[in-house]
Amino acid sequence: MKKLGVLVLSLLLLFLTACGGGEEKASGEGKVTELTVWNDWTENRPEYKVYKDIIAKFNEENKDSIHVKIESIPHDQYETKLRTQAAGKQLPDMFRVWPGARIQPLVEGKALLPLNEILDTWEGKIPEGIMKDYAVDGKQYAIPANISETSLIYYHKDAVKKAGFEEFPKTYDELKELIKTLNDQKVTPIALGNKSIWPLQSVYISTIADRFTGSEFLPSTLSGKGSFTDENFVKALSVVEELAKLKAFNEDFNTIDEAQSRTIFNSGEAAMHFAGSWAIGPILEGIENIDNIGVAPFPSFGGEGDTAKISGAAGGGIALNAELSGKKKEAAFKFLEYFYGDELYQGLAKSNIVVPVQVEMDDSIPEIYQTANGFAQGGLAPVYDATLTPELTDMINNGLQSITIGEKTPKELAEEMQKENEQGKK
Repeated sequence: MKKLGVLVLSLLLLFLTACGGGEEKASGEGKVTELTVWNDWTENRPEYKVYKDIIAKFNEENKDSIHVKIESIPHDQYETKLRTQAAGKQLPDMFRVWPGARIQPLVEGKALLPLNEILDTWEGKIPEGIMKDYAVDGKQYAIPANISETSLIYYHKDAVKKAGFEEFPKTYDELKELIKTLNDQKVTPIALGNKSIWPLQSVYISTIADRFTGSEFLPSTLSGKGSFTDENFVKALSVVEELAKLKAFNEDFNTIDEAQSRTIFNSGEAAMHFAGSWAIGPILEGIENIDNIGVAPFPSFGGEGDTAKISGAAGGGIALNAELSGKKKEAAFKFLEYFYGDELYQGLAKSNIVVPVQVEMDDSIPEIYQTANGFAQGGLAPVYDATLTPELTDMINNGLQSITIGEKTPKELAEEMQKENEQGKK
């Protein structure tokens, strides 16, 4: 029995010694500092592969000092989990975040660490107008990796030329002339799929309204200082009504979805397709002669807005836990400076993802991508459904569809939106 007791005691000491050694290694004291990054990169998308490859390379180059551990969570669960863990102060070291109104609650909950100490890294590279999507009250909380432009005009160059235009129209009056000529030639002017009711709002109104009102209108109106009954906003809604009356769209535009409308455009049945940067890939894959496809910004409508701007939102930001300090904070800053570097933006550009910086592009990068990427450098106008309340988003989505079939006037929709905005503040 005495020998058995000595054996048990020896095994217990061996077990405790092993456990103690593991804790020392895990602590990273004087060794490798481990950082965990939460994200929703679970799908087989090209930008996710670029992100993971950059992290793998960072880990290899810093294997003696820092290791970034990736934890991917399905998109549908990600944001809910993020907010739940933020409320319980149980966030990981780093985590993917969305800009604008979606980052605001995390900032208000003091869950995020400002990045102002390292902002010089991107000075002169990323325009301030794009960085601001991840800034709140002068503090920067993430760096944008990509941009989702929501208002681009794709067009068949030969159809536009046959209609008498050597270059794509730069004004709304010229665009209307093009539409009328295409109708006379029995060519559908614009392929539209508004069955899901967001394209007329997100793609069309986000930039058209900004052209009329300027970018301060939307936040000012939502705060109660302005009004949706503003004459310029009503004029913007009237453009949709006018385009419908001009028969600018395919007849079934309210019963087909956006992907179906893109098929109409790709087949050559329609001369134009208004969509976001998400359509670049499908168009490149769906059209045989891509050299015949051009991309243009929305025309001037003669309003108060900056015509260099295009509606869009920055994305791909990684925020840091507000509780990071010491070696972990230093390691996280080093990682962000590495991650949001030239290699990331070059990799995304090669995947046809619009990026917030000007990158060198060779002939292997398609012309429509290069042109679309250049538009983003002019600054971003707010995307309506990324800024409005859910109630106002539903109202404008349904209201625009009603306008196209004559069931509502632009003025009536503007008045309804203003009433909802006022009631929402009571």
